[in-house]
Amino acid sequence: MANEIYHKSNWGKPKKDGWGDVYFNPSATNQLYTRSDNYENVEGTDKALASKPDTQSVLMTPTAYSVGSMNSILPPYEVLSELITNGDFATDSDWAKGTGWTISGGKGIATNTSIDSIYQDVLTLSKSYKVSFKILSIENGSLKIGIGINFSQEFTEVGTYTYYGTPLNDGLLRITPSNGTNATIDNVSVKEVRNADFTFDRNSTATRVNKEGLIETVAIDTPRLDYPFIDGVVQSEPSLLLEPTRTNSIPYSEDFSSVWVERAVTVTANSLISPDGTQNASTLTINNSTPYLGDLHDIVTTGNTYTISCFVKKGTNRWVRLASYSSAITGAWFDLENGVVGTVNSTSASIEDFGNGWYKIKNTAIVTTGNNQVFIGLSDADGGTSSSQIGNTVHIYGAQIEQGIYATSYIPTSGSAVTRAAETAYGAGTSDDFNDSEGVLYAEIAYPNPTTSSNLRIAISDGTTSNRVLFQNVHHTANRLQFYVIVGTSTVSTDFYIDSSDITLFNKIAFKYKTNDFSVWINGVKVLTDTSGITFPSGTLTELAFDGGDGLYDWYGKTKELSVFKTALTDSELEALTSWDSFSDMATGQEYSIR
Repeated sequence: MANEIYHKSNWGKPKKDGWGDVYFNPSATNQLYTRSDNYENVEGTDKALASKPDTQSVLMTPTAYSVGSMNSILPPYEVLSELITNGDFATDSDWAKGTGWTISGGKGIATNTSIDSIYQDVLTLSKSYKVSFKILSIENGSLKIGIGINFSQEFTEVGTYTYYGTPLNDGLLRITPSNGTNATIDNVSVKEVRNADFTFDRNSTATRVNKEGLIETVAIDTPRLDYPFIDGVVQSEPSLLLEPTRTNSIPYSEDFSSVWVERAVTVTANSLISPDGTQNASTLTINNSTPYLGDLHDIVTTGNTYTISCFVKKGTNRWVRLASYSSAITGAWFDLENGVVGTVNSTSASIEDFGNGWYKIKNTAIVTTGNNQVFIGLSDADGGTSSSQIGNTVHIYGAQIEQGIYATSYIPTSGSAVTRAAETAYGAGTSDDFNDSEGVLYAEIAYPNPTTSSNLRIAISDGTTSNRVLFQNVHHTANRLQFYVIVGTSTVSTDFYIDSSDITLFNKIAFKYKTNDFSVWINGVKVLTDTSGITFPSGTLTELAFDGGDGLYDWYGKTKELSVFKTALTDSELEALTSWDSFSDMATGQEYSIR
């Protein structure tokens, strides 16, 4: 059930200032509230609606979502007129009947059928539909709805059933029986559903930071709205978090008294409230001169790059380090008193303030030699490995080691390694939502790292590599962004790239396309132009996706907004669209501290 009871706008006609609280009204929210299982971030959505030109046709902000769907704000959800003729079977007409089907007495009748369908050719590929029908009687067998060959589950009992989907393969609306079915049906209805929701997939649970600033587990196929911290204070506007598959190879990420090896430390379990809000953090107490806690399992492989991370909180000891085998080769030290990184002997290291004294410390290193152990060490000083402070303490929670060049969200384990599945978000919109001759693709996004293992793409396309408006990072060159348009497999704009200052910060990016008029704006500045090139034949572009348009090169990172405009905006509009309202707004938007 949705979890907000009011919204500060007129939804679709927002006022730019002086809004008052308008209590929840289903008609005022274009059904977004009522059709979504979860509903958050009203402030961010209001801001997005209020500040954009009227030609915006698709708008997704981290607000409304359900299992399997990231719901867009624009276009407004709408169920259009009836497409089926004679859905009540009043006459024996309009339907094509497979073997075993007849129409009589205001019913569709399946008698000892084969698997042949009763159907009408009323659907359009790439559009979305709501289909319902009523089973009046069924003695044996089953019936299912086919939107093209996109089939629902099988229904075996009397009742009314509804299925949503996009046609696959053809435009036939089918009611399809299993072999030997005897049943009667009535009230078949097919209506086009207009929205630009993203289909969302992740075949595992995952974690996020919720609006209370606590780590929580999110169900399979449920999008994650992740709330950031600035100076240890959770912020009110989340981002949609999309991540690749990763495995936490540490078998016990929270139970440090099990297989972890204690060297000059003792572990006290469940001694403190952890970043997930429960009393399951542990305390390390120094009892000798070279204190560390190690996992000696064979969990890393020589020659590969890994990122170790852990949540830590100062008790009485200031310095802590993460390393694999040798601190001199792979170690990184962290100052828990000042919240900063100390000496780094590894590839890179960072520290993130999670509030209430907790920090997430991260260390990325190439494992070059050794016995494949990872450990958390305590010391008196930066760069040191020993301690003279017997009895000093550090609190720990949520240890993780994952193969990759940057840390991802926490993956809890309790006895074995756990894998979080990759996330995908795709299939938003129809041809009605895109202008083939001109438009703007806009995003407010942060990439996960200056370089990545592959190009991460966002595209408007026809669902193939043949026609698309696309931008991506260039994975092997730090902070490089590339933009291009492909029309009929030919690249219109090539080598159209810019070296950005830092793509891991939130950047406002607009890519305008129009015949002989292409440009890119980033954070209020026009950074690229191209005055030669064509656009698409009418009806070409059909969907928006967090991938390259063909289901490959999925985009990963954080998104505060993704939208499409059906006109090529003017330079003044693009400058306003990509600019920050103030220095404070920019600092908050890019998650900087103001000191």
